[in-house]
Amino acid sequence: MRYRFQNAISHISRAGSSNLMSIVGIAFVVTLLAVLLLNHSSISKSSEFKDHSPTLVAFLKDSVDESEGRTLLSQIEKSGHILAANYTSKAENLARGETEFRDLGILIREAFAETKGVNPFPASLNIYVDEELITRRVLEQIALEMKGYNEIEDVTLTGQGQLNDRLRSSERTVLIGIGVSVVVVWFIIGSLLNKTAAVRAEEITLMKLLGMPRRYLLAPFVCHGIFLGGFGAVCGLGCFYGMFYIFRSELGVIDFLAIYQLISVVLGSMLVGSFTGLITHWKYA
Repeated sequence: MRYRFQNAISHISRAGSSNLMSIVGIAFVVTLLAVLLLNHSSISKSSEFKDHSPTLVAFLKDSVDESEGRTLLSQIEKSGHILAANYTSKAENLARGETEFRDLGILIREAFAETKGVNPFPASLNIYVDEELITRRVLEQIALEMKGYNEIEDVTLTGQGQLNDRLRSSERTVLIGIGVSVVVVWFIIGSLLNKTAAVRAEEITLMKLLGMPRRYLLAPFVCHGIFLGGFGAVCGLGCFYGMFYIFRSELGVIDFLAIYQLISVVLGSMLVGSFTGLITHWKYA
């Protein structure tokens, strides 16, 4: 066991200053990946309240009375993508506007009085859609179909709907980021391991002639890959936490990455390093 450890240390030391360059490269990649993960975590936490607001809001024309609006509502509810829908009258929207706008609520109330009861808020249909199963394109198609009704003036995607769309986009970005990070880390570690193996080619050949088992020859490659992947990931996360701590006051109320995310990044990088070492061993040993 002691000789295997010494062999692994000797293998790593053969790379010299190239180890440092590889660790810096891996740390840079991990830092960028951590930025994507932090952004995704922030959006995910913001979208936890998605059930409290509609996905789409269809505003009715002033000429449409409540009975016509509710008739239209019953037709829209028959769509397969619609989970639920409700009708909000002009008076309800006025009261909601006074509450949500706070200080402007007084001005809204005064303007309503000055216009002798002319309500500036239109009636609306609040549409709830299963956003987990459909894409942004389908949402836009639903909105376009609703605009085709003569009773509807306009259809808007609410802030919550936009947030959920950002969440799906963030998920795709994170998956792509993970894939690119794996490829880049694999390339960085593989390049250094191949270079080190080429330097030790004669020594490895001699060990094979002396009857050294493949496990003995495998350990240096795998240990070197794990060392580069693990140490590079830790350095990258450490740098990212330093930047996060410095700019925390400007980022607002955002928590750092969860502990399982940190562990997953480090273990994932070490796993890539071990597989790279295994493949390099097959080529040279």
